[in-house]
Amino acid sequence: MAGDTVRDAFRAELATICTVASIPWAIKDTLNTAEQPNPPAAGAPGTAAGYLELEFLGGSERQYTFGAPGSNFHREEGQVTVRVMTRLRAGTVNRDLAETYAGAIRSAFRMRRFSAGPRSIRITAVAPMGSGFDEGGMWGEAIAIAYEIYNVG
Repeated sequence: MAGDTVRDAFRAELATICTVASIPWAIKDTLNTAEQPNPPAAGAPGTAAGYLELEFLGGSERQYTFGAPGSNFHREEGQVTVRVMTRLRAGTVNRDLAETYAGAIRSAFRMRRFSAGPRSIRITAVAPMGSGFDEGGMWGEAIAIAYEIYNVG
C-alpha cells in the first residue's frame, strides 16, 4: 500500500539517486516501522556497510493564489533529512565512505525536480553535511533538503 505521495516520491528519488551514483548501501525505512537497523559487529563481514534513512521534519503550507475556491494553489515548503549511517568508531574508512556517499546524495538532490503524482517537487536548497551519533552504536552524516510543492484545493 502506498503512503503519502510526497514521502513516496522522496523514497523513490533517493533510490534512483543511489542506483545512478552506485551507492550500494540499503535504504532502511525506519519511519514508524519495525525496522531496527543494527550496526555490524567490529571485524564482521560487511563492517564497512552502512545504510540510508529518511526523516520527514515537516514544514508549512500557505495559500498562494486566491479567487478560485477549490482550485487555488497552496505552497507547501518543508524539509527532509537523509541520514547516511555507519558503525560508530569504525575508523576513517567508514567515515570517508559515509562522507563520500552523503556528498554524492547532496549534489544529486541540489535543485532537482521530480514528480509526486500529478504535481512536481522542487528542491530549493541543500544544507552542508552535519554529523553526529545516536545511542544505537551508529554514526551518521545528515543532509537537510528543503523542498516546495504546490498543492491544489
